[in-house]
Amino acid sequence: MGQGLKTLFPKIPGEVREKGTVNLGKVPKRRTSAPQAARGVDAIFAPSPSASWKSAQVSVEKIEIPDFVDLSRAEDGEGLKRSISRVGLLFPVLLRKKGEKFELVAGYRRLQAFKQLGKKRIPARVSSIDLREAARIYRESNSV
Repeated sequence: MGQGLKTLFPKIPGEVREKGTVNLGKVPKRRTSAPQAARGVDAIFAPSPSASWKSAQVSVEKIEIPDFVDLSRAEDGEGLKRSISRVGLLFPVLLRKKGEKFELVAGYRRLQAFKQLGKKRIPARVSSIDLREAARIYRESNSV
C-alpha cells in the first residue's frame, strides 16, 4: 500500500512520458467493410448511366398509372393527406416521360392524396428511363 496506482497499472494509455511523448497503448486498426448495395431512396437516386432525374412541378392530370403498380396496397390516406396539407410533400413522386404525358414510377399514395386534396400540380422527379428500369425502381421502392 501507499505506492499508488502505478503498481497496479504500470502502463496507462494516454500517460505522458519524458520528453513530451504520449503513450496511447495499442490502437487497433479500423476494418472497413465491403460497400453495401444501396437500398430505398438511395437506390432510386443512385447514379445510373441510363437515368438522369430532373425536378419538376407536373399536372396531376398528365400522370398515368402503369400496370405494374399494385393498387391493392393503396390504403385510406387520411394521415398522408393531413401531413401534406400541414407540411407539404416531403418526397416527390417519381415519373418517367412518356410522350406528352408522364407515367408513375413511385409514389402512388402521394399522387392519390394530392388528387383528393384538389391540388393541380405535384412535385416530381422526372426521367426518360425505359419500362423495365421503371418496374425495377418501383419494386425497390416498395420493398423497404
